[in-house]
Amino acid sequence: MRAIYSLLAGTILGSAAVLLHDAYRPWGLLFALFGTGVGIWLVGRAWGLRRYKFLAAVAWCAVFLRAGSLGIGGELLVQGNSMGNALMIGGLVTLVLAIVARS
Repeated sequence: MRAIYSLLAGTILGSAAVLLHDAYRPWGLLFALFGTGVGIWLVGRAWGLRRYKFLAAVAWCAVFLRAGSLGIGGELLVQGNSMGNALMIGGLVTLVLAIVARS
């Protein structure tokens, strides 16, 4: 059950980051990255194992990859502009730091 909750937390964090990163520049991006890091860290803090943080990070990446690809109607939530690239690079760095951080 904890694995399902970790995946759900990662999905919610990823969705929030995708929807927030391009709003209120640059504060939306900073808030999305900060929220991602704290959220993933709190998943590990709640259940005490790094594997749950990893599962949440995988769900975050899955949401990001889906948002960065074209949908049926040609919509794109994460564009290839500076904010989208910063979310990609900063998000991956944030995920790695949150996973390796002590719970």
